[in-house]
Amino acid sequence: MPMINFTNNLIRSTSASAKKLMGAFLLVLLFFGAFSQEGPRIISNYEHADSPATGKLMVEIINLNFFKDNEFKSKYTDGYTLTGMWIRPKLLYYPDEKFRLELGGQVLAYNGRQDYKLYPWFSAVYMPTKNIAFRMGNLDQDLNHGLAEPVMDSEYILKDKPEAGFQAKFNFSRWNADFWIDWQKMIFKGDPYKERFVFGTAGAVTLFQNEKRKLSMPIVFNGLHEGGEIDAAPGPAQTHIVVSEGIKYEYETGGSLIKSGRLECTFLQSTYPQNETALPGKSGIGFFIQTAMNTDYGTFATGYWQGNRFFTPLGMPLYQNGATGQDAAVDVNRLLVFSYRFDHKIFDQSRFGIVSDLFYNPSTRKISNCAALYLTVNLSILCSKKAL
Repeated sequence: MPMINFTNNLIRSTSASAKKLMGAFLLVLLFFGAFSQEGPRIISNYEHADSPATGKLMVEIINLNFFKDNEFKSKYTDGYTLTGMWIRPKLLYYPDEKFRLELGGQVLAYNGRQDYKLYPWFSAVYMPTKNIAFRMGNLDQDLNHGLAEPVMDSEYILKDKPEAGFQAKFNFSRWNADFWIDWQKMIFKGDPYKERFVFGTAGAVTLFQNEKRKLSMPIVFNGLHEGGEIDAAPGPAQTHIVVSEGIKYEYETGGSLIKSGRLECTFLQSTYPQNETALPGKSGIGFFIQTAMNTDYGTFATGYWQGNRFFTPLGMPLYQNGATGQDAAVDVNRLLVFSYRFDHKIFDQSRFGIVSDLFYNPSTRKISNCAALYLTVNLSILCSKKAL
């Protein structure tokens, strides 16, 4: 069983002093509250299932401005800074209350560079009910699909082209799910490169819920595939997969300072091509426990990560036990994570945010950190008061 193997590895690989530190840390986690690995709301897109413009034409402009500094102390990844903006103007047309067409583009530009990237944007969205949405074309990647940073780095929204492919989202009282395929590179017969797509399913089942308490079980299946039967590129097809399952507890306090909290424990299993990194074998496991308090002054979070030969090229580099093309790797990667999130609403659908993450590696006694500022300006303009 993966959980039994993980527990045995954890016990064997942890020194007596580390056990004491972990025990004290867990007591702090359980005492203060709870938090799940969710990105700030400021990088959200906005659905319009209940828009007053149903059957009419709208112009929507989404603008994200960012400054993110990564100071990494790691053998297999370097620090860097991302500063710039992207803007996504698009037309929204509702020929029916259950159907929406989106047409526009996205421009990504970095400060200090004269070049920029321009991507087309097109989506067809069918909403048969208020709980179900099917999307073809560019995808809705709100909150990084709800994926934790070890599985999917939330920074992709700052540097990659918009996701495109197929997506189905389900949101019911007792369960929710997001299924998507992001087709990043399509091929025709004889193309000298491999097709590439990212696929995933992220969801949760509610086990118990009342007015102030909620217990749920998040489940994730996420992967990357590179290959194809009709390409002329050398080398075999390669697939990376991460599966995670966990338990999440959320509660409302009703207090004036601490308003709510969350606690989440997650087990992860990863598989990857053998010899892709300096890691031996072709599989690994991970364990993540996180907690936080939501207050009037922001969200304060703490967490503990341990990866045993864990690797996925899609995840944030610090959480991995190795990297593609690097000779360095570690069998066991432990991190204490301290985070702060501040999210301020300026006006409807526009926000200012501060994000800060501190990573302490007890094995190397080194500290890495990430700090970011975000500003979003999202506008919706009704162009036609009558149905077209």
